[in-house]
Amino acid sequence: MRWFVCGCVLVALVSCKEEVYFIPGTGVLPECNEAPVIDLNGTLWFDQGTVTIRSSGCPDAMPNDEFESCALNWAFSQNGNDLSIVVDEEYRLEGRLCDDQLYLRGGWWLPVRDEEGFCYEDDSAEEVGIQAEGNVLTVSPVEQMMTGTLSVQGRCAGDYAVTFRPVNDPSLN
Repeated sequence: MRWFVCGCVLVALVSCKEEVYFIPGTGVLPECNEAPVIDLNGTLWFDQGTVTIRSSGCPDAMPNDEFESCALNWAFSQNGNDLSIVVDEEYRLEGRLCDDQLYLRGGWWLPVRDEEGFCYEDDSAEEVGIQAEGNVLTVSPVEQMMTGTLSVQGRCAGDYAVTFRPVNDPSLN
C-alpha cells in the first residue's frame, strides 16, 4: 500500500510539470559545414520589432496594419551548429547557426501592443509558426545583436521585422 501511495504522489508531481510547447511552422534547418560566428550557449536575449499583417484572419487587424511587438526573453542552448531556444519559458524552437546566419524552426506566442499601448493581453497576441519564406536572422557579435524579418503564420500571416539584443550583456565569444 505504501508503494501505491508513493507512486501516486510521483505521478502527480510529474504531471504538474509545466510543459514547453513546440509549434511547427514550415521553416527548415539546412545542413551546413560553416562554423558558427558565435557561441550562444547559456545566453539570454530579448526581441523588439514591428509586426506587419499580410493577410486577413486576425481579429482587429487588416493587411498592412503594423503593430509594435512586446519583448520576450529567448534562452539559447547551443551544441556546435545546433541550437535549442526557449521563448518566455513556454515555447521551444530549434535553430541552426551557419556562420552568421541563424535558421529557425518552430513558433511561439507573439504579443503586440494593443490600442492602449498595453502588452501581454490575450486579445493582442497570437501563437505563430515561423514560415520557410522568412526563417533566418543575421547574427552580429560585434554589435551584439541579431536582426531579420521572420515570416509568421497564426490565424493570419505577418512579417516580423525584429532585432534581438542580450538581456544583460553576457560575455559573447
